[in-house]
Amino acid sequence: MPLLDIRNLQLEFGTGRDAVRAVDGVSFTIAEGETLCLVGESGCGKSVSALSIARLVPTPPARYVGGEILLNGCDVLKMDQRELRSIRGGVVSYVFQEPSASLNPVFRVGNQIKESLKLHRPQFATDDEVIRLLKLVGIPAPESRIRDYPHQMSGGMQQRIMIAMALASEPKLLVADEPTTALDVTIQAQILELLRDLKARLRMSILLITHNLGIVGDIADRVAVMYAGQIVELSPARALLQRPLHPYTQALMNSVPQLGHELDRLQAIPGNVPNLGQFPRGCRFHPRCPKAQSDCSQKAPELVEVEPGRWVRCPYWK
Repeated sequence: MPLLDIRNLQLEFGTGRDAVRAVDGVSFTIAEGETLCLVGESGCGKSVSALSIARLVPTPPARYVGGEILLNGCDVLKMDQRELRSIRGGVVSYVFQEPSASLNPVFRVGNQIKESLKLHRPQFATDDEVIRLLKLVGIPAPESRIRDYPHQMSGGMQQRIMIAMALASEPKLLVADEPTTALDVTIQAQILELLRDLKARLRMSILLITHNLGIVGDIADRVAVMYAGQIVELSPARALLQRPLHPYTQALMNSVPQLGHELDRLQAIPGNVPNLGQFPRGCRFHPRCPKAQSDCSQKAPELVEVEPGRWVRCPYWK
């Protein structure tokens, strides 16, 4: 049984005729000790899907209208508030975007980590445990850094503090939402190496959300590609990077500059991700797709297993 099993998740914002579906039939699993990368352009539903795992999307304005979120075999959508509090942090922890905005600027980082310990492991809510966590995520001189405020740290160190806070509760699943955004390339590599090391040492699963295909090959076991609220391709990472099948995945790959290849212009995907509530009829990618056929604007394709372990939402993927 997988640690996380999301089945046909559907989430809307608004009610009645004004309701817009941000997540539409999303399904994927994460096994124990596995890393799944959720990839796609901004606005495709990656973060909303991830926040739904612990029901962190406020309801209202959001509304779960279908599907199941099975975490350790229990449906999160049927849990009461007491049960939700036990899984938030205890089973699944989050590293949110932009650590400078997520950390409280008026509290020392040691106290912020200790707060997580008090909630989930109160017997370990000590300075010694905070220092151990800071060492675990590679903070130098943790005995003195424990008294620092967030503004006294660089972006990379703030991100490590966020990871330490997430690890304080010893979760089984770590959700990292764009953990390398706004960091320089060297720091990005250090954060990815840290996540790989922590996964191996703590045997936890990771859901990594990113729009950067360049980091997928460094850390992912499998990749789920999202577009306009739907999964359009689900595949082992190596197979996807070597031979992407869906036209959208191919377009994302082509837009990544290659070392040793000189180009006058980068290849961009024409058009934009459609706004919520304004999805085109049929295949949602067909207005931007170079392989679109006449029937693509009429019939919405299903996510189909076209090869062992490879799922694609396109009848013209070959």
